[in-house]
Amino acid sequence: MATTLSEAQKRDFFHDGFIVVRDAVPAPIHRRARATIAASLPADERRLLVPPRLAGHPDVLALFNESGLKELMENTMGPFPDVISSQVAVTPPHDEMGGGPGPHVDGSWGGVIPTAPEEIDIEHGRPRDAEQYFGPDDTRRGTNDGQLWQDPQRRISLGSYTALVGVAVNDQLVPGRGQFAVVRGAHEAVEAVFRAQRDSGSVIGPEGADWPRIKISSAGRPYLNGLPDSIRARANAAAARAEPIEGWPWPMLTPVCLSAGDAVIALHSCPHTPTPNFGLAPRMNIYFRLRRLRPESPHEGTRRVGHGVSDHPDRGYFGQFLDYPDDYDAFQTSIDKLCDHWCEWDGMQEIVEAQRGAA
Repeated sequence: MATTLSEAQKRDFFHDGFIVVRDAVPAPIHRRARATIAASLPADERRLLVPPRLAGHPDVLALFNESGLKELMENTMGPFPDVISSQVAVTPPHDEMGGGPGPHVDGSWGGVIPTAPEEIDIEHGRPRDAEQYFGPDDTRRGTNDGQLWQDPQRRISLGSYTALVGVAVNDQLVPGRGQFAVVRGAHEAVEAVFRAQRDSGSVIGPEGADWPRIKISSAGRPYLNGLPDSIRARANAAAARAEPIEGWPWPMLTPVCLSAGDAVIALHSCPHTPTPNFGLAPRMNIYFRLRRLRPESPHEGTRRVGHGVSDHPDRGYFGQFLDYPDDYDAFQTSIDKLCDHWCEWDGMQEIVEAQRGAA
């Protein structure tokens, strides 16, 4: 595979917030990973609970470390810590995901919330009895290992990284087969929300301006809100104008149709989601979350951070606060990067400058 993006690919990446790289992983590597995953799954296809040990299995990590993807990301983004873990994402066949996809920006807390709308303080987007659901002083770790707040001062409620790299280990070419899907082109608007939150002195992320953490659906059910309100409204308006895709009932979303060995690269700020799998076979994707090297941090590359899987690498993977030098504010650094997401992409600078100049 090529280890650099073409100029046309870089332009598409700039405008869309994601790019597909065909044949990114050689067949022997992705076939070996698929066999390892398949051998570890339970016989009952309806309950495909992936064993945690697969996240760091050598056959799984080889999809990134032993293909051309590592060099491609170094050339496009720049240096980053070693990838030591991953997210092994298997969607069973005949799986409708309990109501459909939920587009989101990675890094939010996920967990149990009230089911009755009267239990929600709509003004603040929180449970009225917050301690019951969020724990004492909002310290309960999410079922997704997320954190309600990144820093003790509660300036930021969203974990972040630089790039999501997903690799398919089976074919997903027909829409409705559990595709990874994106809100195409919404990354710039998401960045604008972060900037507006920062400039107004708001919390960055959920519970900040334009982003209630919990909302009430049209059916009257509370749900964790993965997107700022303005982004959801923008996406719904675009969906109303979109051409329908056969077998794809979610016009807000663009399906990323992949063959085994293909990869998708997406900015952290590009909203995305898994989607239901109406097919006959499990959908198998492996995701690697990369963050551009921050040499000022003493924790880069340490196992406690879990580089490759964590979407909150300013804290330990299991939520522990980390010690930083007095002259390095890890959380303010992340806020700055969220408000300028292309600044961490060394190989994109000429394209970014040219495209912004042409706008």
